[in-house]
Amino acid sequence: MRNRTPFYLLIVAVILAGVIWASKGPEAIPAGLVAGGQVFLSVLPLLVAAFLVAGLMQVLATKEFVTKWLGAASGWKGIFLACIGGGLMPGGPYVYFPIAGVLLQTGAGVGPLVAFVLAKNLWSLSRLPLEVALLGTQLTFTRFLVTLALPPLLGFLAETFFGNRIDAIRKGVETQ
Repeated sequence: MRNRTPFYLLIVAVILAGVIWASKGPEAIPAGLVAGGQVFLSVLPLLVAAFLVAGLMQVLATKEFVTKWLGAASGWKGIFLACIGGGLMPGGPYVYFPIAGVLLQTGAGVGPLVAFVLAKNLWSLSRLPLEVALLGTQLTFTRFLVTLALPPLLGFLAETFFGNRIDAIRKGVETQ
């Protein structure tokens, strides 16, 4: 079995079904299955779109292009480009992780990949209006300023300490 994650999730699902059976009775299990199906149907269009984008990026972003702009030898330029890309990337993990996976497989370095994912989570421009609406301008601005240096700094540190492991990281992803 290459990727064991679905197997482990099925074990968790069976355990949860057992807990539901024991605590609420067997008639409660279909409600959980229906709820899971509804979540699946609600994210299915997003998953399809994200994987289509990732597949098209794989064709568009050649290994030479990605290696030049985001590879280990791209240095600070690659880290900053990855930060900008992450900050501008719309959507949640169903969108940006497939794209990060494509970047990994087509030549991106550890540093730019870490910077991309961190910038997506800390600098997400698409999330800022909601954050301002719920938390206010002052807290949002403070949080943004405090985290501003983290994606490039941690991208640089990741490249410095783990950049030489990029081939092992790629192979590890392929064998999952």
